[in-house]
Amino acid sequence: TNSRMEVRISEIKSSITSMDKKMEAFTKRLDEAEHRIGNTEDSVHGLETMVQQLQEAVVKLQEKADDLENRSRRCNLRLVGLPEDEEDRDPVSFLESWLPSFLNLLELANNLEVERAHQAFLPRIRNTDKPRMLLFKLLRYRDKEVILRQARKLGALTFNNKPVYIFPDMSADLFQKRKSFFGVKRLCKDLDIPFALLFPARLRIDFQGQYVYIFKSTNNISDFILLSPPPSSYLHVTY
Repeated sequence: TNSRMEVRISEIKSSITSMDKKMEAFTKRLDEAEHRIGNTEDSVHGLETMVQQLQEAVVKLQEKADDLENRSRRCNLRLVGLPEDEEDRDPVSFLESWLPSFLNLLELANNLEVERAHQAFLPRIRNTDKPRMLLFKLLRYRDKEVILRQARKLGALTFNNKPVYIFPDMSADLFQKRKSFFGVKRLCKDLDIPFALLFPARLRIDFQGQYVYIFKSTNNISDFILLSPPPSSYLHVTY
């Protein structure tokens, strides 16, 4: 009986030893796994930081590219509503003589220089009299500002009994940013609140000629105008 018990105890000890070895191996593998997981987490954190930095760099590059694009268009204007073929295949000469007369700008008569002009690169719409937009670049930035200022001063422009519009040329991204202020501008107009859309895309709102607010986005502007009385503690605020 004792021998059997000794054999049994020996078997149990052997099993325990085997389990200890397996547990030791498992613990070693677990430590290695935890180490690899820790390294992976560090790598992931580093990659996340790098991705965030790259995303910020992309945004800055996009903003820089958009700014450069708009700077390259700073002397450009868009003419909308002019009947096609009115320029008789020579839009540059046509604009140089027609614009000063059309806008009653005597100082630009015989002095306006257009570098180039062309129709928008869009297919001509059939069965419609809607003309394509005419894009043109002026030699002098000052002339562009004079034309825009005079167009705003004259108000609604017509040519051959059809409306004509003159706009500054800009990138698609900047156009969408400025367009986002349309509803707020209409609200200001309805409430008789003076406003101005500043370049590139900022809205200036004047309250009672004393309080000036400049908004860079449309977030909550309508609520601000309708619900917030102008504060008395400051005169100029940028949002």
